[in-house]
Amino acid sequence: MAKKQKDAAPDAVAGDGIRLSAHPRARRHIAIAKGWGGLLAFLVVLKLSRGAGLPWPDAFERSLIGGVVGYLAAWAIAQTIWRHLALAELEQLRRRLIRMAEEQAAEREAQIAAAQAQAAAAHQSAAVAQAR
Repeated sequence: MAKKQKDAAPDAVAGDGIRLSAHPRARRHIAIAKGWGGLLAFLVVLKLSRGAGLPWPDAFERSLIGGVVGYLAAWAIAQTIWRHLALAELEQLRRRLIRMAEEQAAEREAQIAAAQAQAAAAHQSAAVAQAR
């Protein structure tokens, strides 16, 4: 009976782009926002329900639904904010890399010009020495 061989290399990362779930700060802040959003919505709906004179079971039922809605709303808002923040971080990184590349290119050109000037000076001094 032949056994199927498994690939020794791990699966390649799919080109799905950048994910907020892989961004450590975004993941943490989104989780915090979801928790607070759900809790605050639960408490606000509970307070409003009890203020309207609903019995406790009905108030808790509405509060649970309100908490879920608050959780989802906080998640959507945090996702949107962090999407913009992550894009801004990427743009900042891109600009920094371009600036570094330009600085390195300018330094390389200066080194080449200095080496060419040194070679020209050496060639000129050798020509003067031969002329004597």
